[in-house]
Amino acid sequence: MKRNWLKLIFWFGIVSLSTFNFVLAQVDPGIRDTCQLSRIETVPPNSQVVMDVYAFNDEYLGAFIIPLAFVDSNSYLDIRCDSISFVGTRSANATYYSDTFCCIDNSKNRLVVFAFWFHGGLEPGSGSVAKIYFTTGPFWNSPSYASVDTIFWPPNVHLEFVDTLGNAFSPVFYKGYLEVQDINTPTKPSSFSLSQNFPNPFNPKTMIRFALPKDSWVKLEVYNILGQKVKTLVDEKLAAGVKEVEWDGKDSKGLEFASGIYFYRIKADDFSDVKKMVMLK
Repeated sequence: MKRNWLKLIFWFGIVSLSTFNFVLAQVDPGIRDTCQLSRIETVPPNSQVVMDVYAFNDEYLGAFIIPLAFVDSNSYLDIRCDSISFVGTRSANATYYSDTFCCIDNSKNRLVVFAFWFHGGLEPGSGSVAKIYFTTGPFWNSPSYASVDTIFWPPNVHLEFVDTLGNAFSPVFYKGYLEVQDINTPTKPSSFSLSQNFPNPFNPKTMIRFALPKDSWVKLEVYNILGQKVKTLVDEKLAAGVKEVEWDGKDSKGLEFASGIYFYRIKADDFSDVKKMVMLK
């Protein structure tokens, strides 16, 4: 296991110094890239679950390194990571020596997803770039989910995207704790739609419902009256159906917003819509 970690650091160092000559701490030159994890739902003991690593990038990527830790402070964590795979993801056709750079250390509940491309790179787009397979043990007792978050190990293992020019930058990271609920309906929606939030006005929570006639990558964001984005509620691929997500009136750091007018905007494929909501305290 230690050999795998040393191999990761060694290869990353070689790539940094020679092939790409990575320039660290650069500002993302275009739209800010994002990295998000799908939610690990409650599962029974002795079963397998798959977590998708989603990414949005508006430039060609030459590499990415995604270090993660899986923990659960609320109960005994009896879960282990079995493997990391690029099969069936956007990375599948571009990955070079993929398995060489994917390291797992279950003794410390941590892992690293690393992909590197010599030519071409990962095309701009959004969707799953890796799949992480976990297995729960006989003493699995998580009340809702296993928490998986990005972490940093000095001196150089941290969340990073690298474009094909060698510019390295950190994407916005979402743990994906907001749960998107499926609403049972008699028939599948025939068109995209965004409903008015309820309740409205609200204090402190409100529900936002939307419909997808087909599987789509959905981005649902909240903006203040000045047009500034204050919260990303959804940024992932969802199956067709009627969905519902809750906003608790807080930003990503858990800070509550003041009373006032806010807007929520959805983008799904070619569909987009904006609606107004009011928070009253």
